[in-house]
Amino acid sequence: MEGSTNTSQYTSQSEPLTTSILLVDDHPSNLIALEAILEPLGQRLVRASSGREALRHLLREDFAVILLDVQMPDLSGFETARLVRQRQRSRYTPIIFLTAHSREESDLVHGYEHGAVDYVVKPFNPDVLRWKVEVFVSLFLQQQRLQRQEAALWELERRMLARQSEQRFRSLVDALPLFVWAMLPDGAITYTNRCWLEYAGLTPEQGRSWNAVDATLHPEDLPRAQAAWEHSHKTGQPSVVEYRIRRNRDGTYRWFMGRMLPELEEGMLTGWIVTATDIDDSRRAIEALQAANEAKDIFLTMAAHELRTPLQAARGFVYLARLKGSSGMGEGVERALQGLTRSVDRMARLVENLLDMSKLQRGELSLEKGKVDLRELLTEVAEHLQPFEGSWRIEVRVPEGLVLTGDRQRLEQVFTNLISNALRYSPDGGLITVEARKEGALFHVWVRDRGLGIPPDKLRLVFERFSQAHGTSYGGLGLGLSIARGIVERHGGRIWAESTGQAGEGSTFHVVLPPEPRPPSNEEPRWNRQPSEERGEAVPVSP
Repeated sequence: MEGSTNTSQYTSQSEPLTTSILLVDDHPSNLIALEAILEPLGQRLVRASSGREALRHLLREDFAVILLDVQMPDLSGFETARLVRQRQRSRYTPIIFLTAHSREESDLVHGYEHGAVDYVVKPFNPDVLRWKVEVFVSLFLQQQRLQRQEAALWELERRMLARQSEQRFRSLVDALPLFVWAMLPDGAITYTNRCWLEYAGLTPEQGRSWNAVDATLHPEDLPRAQAAWEHSHKTGQPSVVEYRIRRNRDGTYRWFMGRMLPELEEGMLTGWIVTATDIDDSRRAIEALQAANEAKDIFLTMAAHELRTPLQAARGFVYLARLKGSSGMGEGVERALQGLTRSVDRMARLVENLLDMSKLQRGELSLEKGKVDLRELLTEVAEHLQPFEGSWRIEVRVPEGLVLTGDRQRLEQVFTNLISNALRYSPDGGLITVEARKEGALFHVWVRDRGLGIPPDKLRLVFERFSQAHGTSYGGLGLGLSIARGIVERHGGRIWAESTGQAGEGSTFHVVLPPEPRPPSNEEPRWNRQPSEERGEAVPVSP
């Protein structure tokens, strides 16, 4: 009933009381006579003294009916009617032809062919003409009334659907486990969901007050939250900020992630949506994990320092044993001492890796800068690591004159790790190539093997601490590549790996270094690409 009442009121207020009638005749006296006859209808009467003027009126407005004289110079009534019918908007406008000729059948047919709904011969009975016109006016007004009612019904249905949609939306928002505020462009709160009101212990009226909202935030976090909101208001951009909100039930503060998002319609700001998501549990878990990582790093650092002393002592004892028993020591004892030496050296390298990793974590790894000849450095590393037995072969292809500034000892550590990994993960032997060239102002070095390769999903992980692409089967702590990345980045360079993950196709590790150490950049380097076929001179390394 309410919908019907609203529709009736809308229709009565919007319905036009009058419509327009177009009178077309080239004789002014005839137009005056037509106006006198039709004036009692109370409608708007529009004159046109020619067919062209009538067409201009039709371009500006619609008419309930057209009274059109047949005999007119320049553009006849029949030709005018034909043009009226060609226009989509006036195609169905009723046309009554007025003529001084007889009502012969041929004339009537000709008139109806050109779109006439009636044919009146002069002189005509004024009452009859008025009644005919009144019929078409009534039909036109009735059609307008129906259209208005249909529009009103559609508008009512649209409003009902919008109201239902809003109710469903609010029910959904009330059920969400996060806080939601809706605001006007100036920041006035127009809506808050039930979850927020229950958490803060506020009434709906209090929940729409910024003073009540601010009172629930932790005093230490309030300035940061207000600064983020003010920035969004000034710039129209979204903002994200973390803050603590007091829970009314027990007075405890929990951490929330607050987001402020603009609502835009055709580029214009129409309001804001603010949400707050509970992140307290995840934040505490992250803090606990960080604390555990820090404790682990401290423990590893202390353990590495403590291990240095017994390792030095073990080295000293091995040296004394060889010195004292050099003359009467059997072959078995010598092999045992050699094995002990290798074990002590391996343990010492692990300890140094732990200490280097700790320095990198704390940002305390310093560089001793000097001139570094890449050809010389890479050849020395390869010669040192070339196995005396087996089918491995290391080949260095580096042109002369590649000299940069850097920490030679640290860069030696990087390439020792890369070549050692290539040997370790090539259990069947094969060729390992070490190549370098200058690309613009940068130095590009890569180490390629034909071993096991790295699974594609682990390419990015191999540079993380304690990460091993093939598990612990091949030894090591998984720190070498992480340390190599840290040293390269301390030089302002970049390191990455490429591999198909297929056994026999191996892996390629790329290192790109600037001519001088510089702070690392967060931008994607332009030299992140496949090496070209250009090669330097081959330098074979003999076992």
